[in-house]
Amino acid sequence: MIKLIWRQFTIGFLLMLATSMLGFVSWRAIGARIAPDSLPQEEIVRAPGAALDEKTGLPTRIVHRASGIELILIPAGEFLMGSPADEVGRGRRENQHRRVIRQPFYLGETEVTVAQFRKFVQATKYETDAERGVNEGGHAKGAFATTPDGKDPREWVAAANWRNPFPSLKDYRLNDRHPVVQVSWNDARRFVEHYGLRLPTEAQWEYAARAGSRTRFFWGETECEGQGFGNVRDSSGQRRFPSWGLAFPFDDGVALISVVGRYRPNAWGVRDLIGNVSEWCEDAYREYPAEGGDEAAQGASEAARVMRGSSWLDAPDFSRSAKRLGFAPQGRRDFVGFRVALQAASVK
Repeated sequence: MIKLIWRQFTIGFLLMLATSMLGFVSWRAIGARIAPDSLPQEEIVRAPGAALDEKTGLPTRIVHRASGIELILIPAGEFLMGSPADEVGRGRRENQHRRVIRQPFYLGETEVTVAQFRKFVQATKYETDAERGVNEGGHAKGAFATTPDGKDPREWVAAANWRNPFPSLKDYRLNDRHPVVQVSWNDARRFVEHYGLRLPTEAQWEYAARAGSRTRFFWGETECEGQGFGNVRDSSGQRRFPSWGLAFPFDDGVALISVVGRYRPNAWGVRDLIGNVSEWCEDAYREYPAEGGDEAAQGASEAARVMRGSSWLDAPDFSRSAKRLGFAPQGRRDFVGFRVALQAASVK
């Protein structure tokens, strides 16, 4: 009798233990599903081969199934945002201050691609601001695009949009692996809202770009150290557009936009944060909040929005980790794209 009771107790205990551990084991299997708070059950999976973060137990890389976007886990922490007063090339509204990233988050490994944006358009029948003709500086349909000789100012072209971002360059077309450009902040917001994602806050963007560094660029203090880390204004661009002055003292192999992921990642595994295309952030462009502020986005939606990261045509000043610009939310250019973010709290 005692043996029977003990056996029933043992079986019951093991069943209870197995039930309590089921979730723990199942999502930790390679490629297993992760159930987020705000997204459908099957929307996020752990990327094949991804490790688990020792501190949080979260996958270091995940895949957003609907869009096909891969995201990298960025740890919580704090950093000095902005630039010191003596930094070479320092611009307006860059006062250095302490910022806190209170929760880990996921950030797109690369910028959103043409293929990923096309998938969104096909699913929603969405028309971008350029296609619908949302007013920008008195212009309607179209966007500002690069001229054949590459000289400023850019020309407004009615045919310019994300499908045909360089209409004046007859020999150049983007493929599915290029980052999508000629998309406004409004367009980027519609994309992330459709997929249950969001744009990174400005603080999250700079924190991820620095990846623990405090130098002028995330790779160091000098321009020459940046070789291999991004698609910037260098000798490739100068050969295409002779009127350009040489900015970075090397050849990155691409004159205009590069396919995503071609260059070396930063210390946290994120690619193309500097160079290729500038990226929209969630925040309005305004003075930084007080010392010790957290990563929350700031500002009403109609305000100028923050743009971060340099592009294929920018000089070294724009590649500094602290560089920030403000741009109208309906603005669209052939050097502006975006990447997505997701709170780690949404992933369990």
